[in-house]
Amino acid sequence: MKLFFAAFFCCSALTVAQSSTVVEAHPAVSWDSLRSLMAYPEIARRAGVEDIARVKVDVDANGNVTNVEFAGYGIFSESVKSAIYKVRWIPETQNGTAKTSQIVFDVQFQLKDIKNFPKRRVLTVEADALGPLRNH
Repeated sequence: MKLFFAAFFCCSALTVAQSSTVVEAHPAVSWDSLRSLMAYPEIARRAGVEDIARVKVDVDANGNVTNVEFAGYGIFSESVKSAIYKVRWIPETQNGTAKTSQIVFDVQFQLKDIKNFPKRRVLTVEADALGPLRNH
């Protein structure tokens, strides 16, 4: 009888110890495609304003965006939110079952290259500082 319980306990422990497979929510398009939908606001470009904004996107089990939180200069908020709502999202799955989740990423608005940026998911939206005002 002791052997039976020992075998049962070991098998139960192995079942619990197995990790579940989680696939994070993500846009149905590539990250580069999402980035390309984010326009650099003209007023920010003219003022020379740059920013790295933190974005939190709530995605339901059907892949619908239910909320977007934007932490950065408000001048960039509409561009980011508009792009996020334009694309279809793939919901997070755990062991093949879709679930509600939140994905967090940064969006960098810059007017020139910044070298040695930290290695994390960052979508960089660039614009020429002179834009259409440049003399040719």
